[in-house]
Amino acid sequence: MKSICFHCNEPIPSSVDLSLNWQNQSRDFCCIGCKSVAEAIIENKLDDYYKFRTEVSVKPDDLIPQQLRDIELLDDAKVQQSFTQTENSSVSTELGVEGITCAACSWLIESRLQREPGIEKILVNPVTRRISLKWNQNKTPLSHIIKILKSLGYKAYPFRQNKFEQQIKQENRSYLIRLGIAGLGMMQVMMFAVGLYLSDGQDIDPAQQQFLHWISALIATPVVFYSGFSFFRNAYYGLKAKHLNMDVPVAIALVMAYTASMWATVTHSGQVYFDSVSMFVFFLLTGRYLEHRVRLKACLNSQAQRQTLPLSVTKKRDDNSHQQTIPLHQVNPKDVLVVASGETLPTDGKLASSYAKVNESLLTGESVAVDKYHGDQLLAGSINEGQLLELEVTEVGDNTYFSALNNMSERALANKPHLSKLADKLAHWFVMGILLLVTVVYFAWNSIDPSQSFWIALSVLVVSCPCALSLATPTAVTSASQALAKLGLLLIKPDSLEALAKIDTVAFDKTGTLTEGKPVLTHTDILINAKQAEELFADAWPQTLEAQTRWVLDRVTELERNQHHPIALAFKHRQVQQKMLSNIEAIQGQGIKANYKGLLFKLGKLDFVLSNRNHISQNEALDGTQVWLSYDDYLIAHFVINDAIKTDAKELIANLESEKYATLMLSGDHAHQVQTVAQQLKLQKWFAACLPQEKSDLITKLQQKGHHVLMVGDGLNDSVVLAAADVGIAINTATDLTQSKADGVLTSHKIQVIFNALMLARKTQKIIKQNLFWALSYNLIAIPFAALGFVPPWLAAIGMTLSSLVVLLNAQRLKAEN
Repeated sequence: MKSICFHCNEPIPSSVDLSLNWQNQSRDFCCIGCKSVAEAIIENKLDDYYKFRTEVSVKPDDLIPQQLRDIELLDDAKVQQSFTQTENSSVSTELGVEGITCAACSWLIESRLQREPGIEKILVNPVTRRISLKWNQNKTPLSHIIKILKSLGYKAYPFRQNKFEQQIKQENRSYLIRLGIAGLGMMQVMMFAVGLYLSDGQDIDPAQQQFLHWISALIATPVVFYSGFSFFRNAYYGLKAKHLNMDVPVAIALVMAYTASMWATVTHSGQVYFDSVSMFVFFLLTGRYLEHRVRLKACLNSQAQRQTLPLSVTKKRDDNSHQQTIPLHQVNPKDVLVVASGETLPTDGKLASSYAKVNESLLTGESVAVDKYHGDQLLAGSINEGQLLELEVTEVGDNTYFSALNNMSERALANKPHLSKLADKLAHWFVMGILLLVTVVYFAWNSIDPSQSFWIALSVLVVSCPCALSLATPTAVTSASQALAKLGLLLIKPDSLEALAKIDTVAFDKTGTLTEGKPVLTHTDILINAKQAEELFADAWPQTLEAQTRWVLDRVTELERNQHHPIALAFKHRQVQQKMLSNIEAIQGQGIKANYKGLLFKLGKLDFVLSNRNHISQNEALDGTQVWLSYDDYLIAHFVINDAIKTDAKELIANLESEKYATLMLSGDHAHQVQTVAQQLKLQKWFAACLPQEKSDLITKLQQKGHHVLMVGDGLNDSVVLAAADVGIAINTATDLTQSKADGVLTSHKIQVIFNALMLARKTQKIIKQNLFWALSYNLIAIPFAALGFVPPWLAAIGMTLSSLVVLLNAQRLKAEN
């Protein structure tokens, strides 16, 4: 007789007669949709889905015309701009999916879509119910992918933050409901148990005693099978995957205790431990909920940043006469946006106004506002703390620095470090050993005191649950990674934190790493005498030295205003009081020239600005790049431009050497410049004029001698040496960030974070060892006591929960670092 649908488990109407043959049996369906889905699954040889699913499938809905139009609209390029990232012919996006109930669903979706042409990458996360998808739009349109998912019974849509938050709220609500039921049930069962214990079977009528047993059973049943459902589900799936996870002994303990208590209640013989079962579920669920909150917080912190950018922006029209409000996804490069005081910058861009003050704390971790001038780079996620500013857009969407950081953070959270995998394997063998031990204890006590054998074996099973062991590593790594992210260091690869703890040698690039990477004018000399100046410039030449210096710098600023070489950066923020030059022309590799009253101003190398320089020589005692200014073959001024050392670089080197780290600098600059910086920072070793491959070779030689090397440098220019080092940390510009292949990215302007990271990595290893030591010590001490009969099941449950909490709280100490 037909009863329920094979696919969705819903009742089959008597008027429906739909079936197909699978594994030599007739399978009945409630509607044509369920049958079509089942046929698609079986025909594509994906029928293992029905073997391994842990919950029933979602009933597919027929696509109505409006839904069909909405799905096909997702193929429109303009629509896709708001939720996709395009690279050549490949498109990447995240889809939210409804209907995923277990890992078997993930397997089914991945297996089915991988068979479609153009699918380059697909990763399904059953916990967050999200699909990370990369595909060739020319081979397979997005609408086709969504229709395939629909045919399998899953509703897919472009991921939206509000949908994710709704799922998070539902998950938390479910946890709290299960925890609340377990708590109320435990208290009620304990009330009855106290009366039974105090009476000791003497002051209570057997009928009343039996009544309390049945009431306790009635209350304990939803506690075990509803509140404790996740333990059974996880244990079942673990056994299906032939893996003994930490929920296996928990599920066995619950089944044994509940079944034995029910048997004692029905047969009026033996002991009843419904109170212990309820307490066990409550305490274990409390520990599991706290663990869930710790892990969830990291995910929510990452997701919350996605909401920082505004949904709409104010754009200037081309004629500059009006402004209009448009959605953020409609913004394009070269648009000019208006950002009011206190608002968040929506895109990367250049400052179109003359001056601005922005707070980049969300990106760098530093709360002090930064001064920005016309043409300076502005980053999405920064806050305008000055007056209204204008922003010329350069990057939008996932190409911004802000999005790149978010994407790296999510990849880092998704990765599983080597230590966590090792702990998981250890927990698997530990569970196997415990199950063997419980069997031995049971038979040993059965020969000593059969009435106690079951409950002592149960106590051993409960007290030895390896929850703390499995939590020891991941909680410490997660806490440390969050602490580093707040400091301004984002670790991308899963084993970077472990590798950092082994570092004994730290190598640095020079420019932009130990130095600011921004040329600064450090020396100015006026060379022309008063008589020559009056002949050349007449009344235009100022009388005082201060005014002469300002006049000369104005001419240099005019010359450098629209140039793109590094020296121009030293003058870009100056404001010229009066413009005098015309026909400005850059001579590549030499300098710049311009007209003034029919004669030439020249700025650049000495050979370029003078036709005869026999009586002039450069001052080699001055550190930095020397630049000369001439007019009509007369030397007017001499400038020295330097790259300033970062304010905390000297402190960083001193701290590293105080902790016995070897330090060295690898630079492509000239020996004199590198030596000067090395002496100022008191670096132990330095190497100049190094090509990228030469830097890599030096690192390799150190590693061959047994050293573990950390390399800190530019993410793009130093990609070879960063990859060669045991850990490579990139100090990136916004352009470089998305191309970086480093193990970590320093988002803070403070390079001292490198030292803090090394110290935190060391402490993380200590915390992990402490957690592992505690977890193992607890089990080694508690198991013998339980095996000897000194630990009842309810106390075993409390002990196991407290051991997990100790591990969690110990790991939280890392968040307080720095």
